[in-house]
Amino acid sequence: MGLDTVIAAFFVVGVILVAAGTTTMGSKNLLEASYSGYAATRDTTMDRLHTNIEIRDIWIDAMNCTNVKVRNTGETKLSNFDLWDILVVTEDQVFYITNYSASISLSDEILNPGILDPYENLTLSLYDFQNNKALKEALEEAFIIKVSTENGIVSSARYVPDSA
Repeated sequence: MGLDTVIAAFFVVGVILVAAGTTTMGSKNLLEASYSGYAATRDTTMDRLHTNIEIRDIWIDAMNCTNVKVRNTGETKLSNFDLWDILVVTEDQVFYITNYSASISLSDEILNPGILDPYENLTLSLYDFQNNKALKEALEEAFIIKVSTENGIVSSARYVPDSA
């Protein structure tokens, strides 16, 4: 065995070690990324399992404003109210309520200001229907209101006026 064979053997062994190290590092990174994704999915699922809201009451006040009382009956704190979806469903139409047509006020706040903690209530006030006559007319009749949180938990309730 000559010197050139020994050098070639060292070169081949070096290439094999570099390839093995690269494969090992790639596998480690893939395993860490997979576990991080699994942990995030598990946390999101557990949050959804522990999130629940309930519409407790719907009423129309003296200023012709429709109010909806929502209670957090789950174990998760809710805060991103801009990401909540509010739908008014009638027999033949569905109206999506935007942030400009609704205001949210928290009541019975005990722990964290601005956050709907478990067993606290909030009131959604639907107003400013000058631009949407059809919605104003729909709110004078029977309708279903659906409220959806930012993580997809939905609660709905039916409102029937006293005269109906």
